[in-house]
Amino acid sequence: MKSRWRLISAIGLMIFFLIGHTIGSLTRKDLKLETSLQTLQAMEKTLVELPGGLSNHTVDEFYQGMSLSLDISILLVIGILTICLTDGQLPGRSKSKILLYAIFWNACVSIVSFRYIFPVPAFTCLFTAILLALEWYKVYFKSDRI
Repeated sequence: MKSRWRLISAIGLMIFFLIGHTIGSLTRKDLKLETSLQTLQAMEKTLVELPGGLSNHTVDEFYQGMSLSLDISILLVIGILTICLTDGQLPGRSKSKILLYAIFWNACVSIVSFRYIFPVPAFTCLFTAILLALEWYKVYFKSDRI
């Protein structure tokens, strides 16, 4: 059971991140400041310039697409962690490799969030990476690496 609490906690943190990010994405246009409203209007009118010319999409649409991509990415991490939690037949070596990918993803999102976004997603991903690193250590060093 000790192993399960780390994975369950990590999945819970990722669900928290997904819910928070989705709410933030859906309410991002609820602005009050005039400068923020002007910026949003400019984003909604400005087409993205690509190396081959102008895109058919606005900066706002690109922003929304990137946000949706992150939601899908978070869902993928939740799915991967769920497989690690529920698949009793998963060999230790395979599980440790899967956990390394999830640790890397969470660490990278945490770094980017600390640098460019704000602390809640940064700490959420940092704590998840720590839990997964502890789980990886247990799996890699304490079990049969078949």
